[in-house]
Amino acid sequence: MPEKTANAWDESYDVVVVGSGGGALTAALLARDGGAEVLVVEKDEYIGGTTAVSGGDIWAPCNRHVADRDDRQDAIDYVTALADGRAVDPALIEVYIDSTLEAVDYLEKHTAYDTEPHTNLDDYYSVIGNRMPGVRHFPRTLSAKAYPAGKELGEKAALINRGPWVPPAEASFPELRRGEITPEVLAQRVAEGWRGKGGALIGPLFKALLDRDVEVRVSAPAERLVTDSEGAVIGIVAGDRRIGARKGVVLACGGFEWNSEMVHTYLGYDVKPLTPWANTGDGHIMAMEVGAKLGGMTGFFGYGVVYEPWETGRDGNPLPQMTMGLGPGSIIVNQQGERFMHGGYTYNDFSHPFGQFDQRTPGFPNKPPGWIIFGEAHLDADIKGTKPGIQLTLTSPDGAENPPWLVVADSLAELAEKTGIDPATLTATVGRYNEFAEKGEDPDWGDPLQTHALTGPEVVPVEPIVGPRFGAIQQWPGTIGTNGGLRIDADARVLGNRVPVVDGLYAAGNTAASVLGGVYPGGGSCIGPSVAMGYRAGRHVAGRPARDIG
Repeated sequence: MPEKTANAWDESYDVVVVGSGGGALTAALLARDGGAEVLVVEKDEYIGGTTAVSGGDIWAPCNRHVADRDDRQDAIDYVTALADGRAVDPALIEVYIDSTLEAVDYLEKHTAYDTEPHTNLDDYYSVIGNRMPGVRHFPRTLSAKAYPAGKELGEKAALINRGPWVPPAEASFPELRRGEITPEVLAQRVAEGWRGKGGALIGPLFKALLDRDVEVRVSAPAERLVTDSEGAVIGIVAGDRRIGARKGVVLACGGFEWNSEMVHTYLGYDVKPLTPWANTGDGHIMAMEVGAKLGGMTGFFGYGVVYEPWETGRDGNPLPQMTMGLGPGSIIVNQQGERFMHGGYTYNDFSHPFGQFDQRTPGFPNKPPGWIIFGEAHLDADIKGTKPGIQLTLTSPDGAENPPWLVVADSLAELAEKTGIDPATLTATVGRYNEFAEKGEDPDWGDPLQTHALTGPEVVPVEPIVGPRFGAIQQWPGTIGTNGGLRIDADARVLGNRVPVVDGLYAAGNTAASVLGGVYPGGGSCIGPSVAMGYRAGRHVAGRPARDIG
């Protein structure tokens, strides 16, 4: 339960920001630049939240790189059509389109953050042609340019989190691909601690806050909000510290994907997180205790997960990889042996078929895990996943025993027996797929136009699944963050169930209900809203008068 103030603070600030991702650090920066005394508290031992381990992109229609080819109303129409009535507050779509440009412009002027267009990453629903109004077949997405974190931050650069999905060498990948630097320069940058992707957004923000004497405190989990007698939020409890907030508290501490109880309560089925472990819904729970209104709680940003057969993660557990199928020569089936999805469409939608209810035979026929079925060709090669730099080795090294999630057999019947898939259906499914694949066709799932950062737009080829050996690897629904949370207004103030606004409380990032209605129009549709609403939260809270909190 929230604590009522006893007028006894261990320390006090104008603004306390909970979390350290893109939205949190942006809120802290705007608040500080607005004259507020600011503290940032982070639960994890690392900073950066989901942003640091992500691609770090921002979906920003009409940004300066494409302004001559884009249109504000088209962007609004595009998101509105995709949301299809699911936006918690449709007015926030327009707020986002405008605020993103303001936020990016501000960060580029007041920090070392710098952007460039994400080459070849067109709007995601361009894969289905022009069926969505306002869609663009060019990148509205901004990427962060590589940042010399080691030089600028020294030992503190090690505080910026890393994920297993963005290899260090990818920091300068775009420049290397364009021929602007040599492999030798790339190797030197990696050795010097340059960061790309999400780290290239978090790094400059972190440095800007340090330059402004803002403390970013790690291993400091916020546990409760403190309210006054009128219900206004005036501080937090973090461990044994009561920390006052004279102007307000900003909750930007991620989603709830690592909280299994909340996942099963709100999402309804198991999804595998591809985010830092600290995203356990702390902000949601604290805000619910003070009467915050919720929205979009059944939504999440999806991706496919395949577990690496021979490697473990930093925590010693099986290493999840961002992988949706294994490309040509493979299909994804459910436990009945039926195809129920295709890996070549948008990743945000990939995980949702796992939760589909079938009224004909009441139940969930696609409940996870599914299986990727493939043939000899995949077993003879390192398989590149759907993210650059990701590889899965499917042949056991040094005769190691296959893990339970990777099965190899000498026939489809044996493969079905080992995986528990219905053998007759699997044989029929592969047979039908191969019949058309021999002609380069796939009438059951079409030919999605896949836009890939490496190769650009291309039709995904179709190849048959051929033995003599066959393989199967588990395919799980994954998430790069939940997108339901606290309802907010245009200034990121948290709305209340019994009051219009919970005084003194703000939210951004995946702690807030998605301002885009939970849809993913293009690369950066998670980080973009986080930064945009963090910008608005920080600006607004800085302009509030300081309250007497005792």
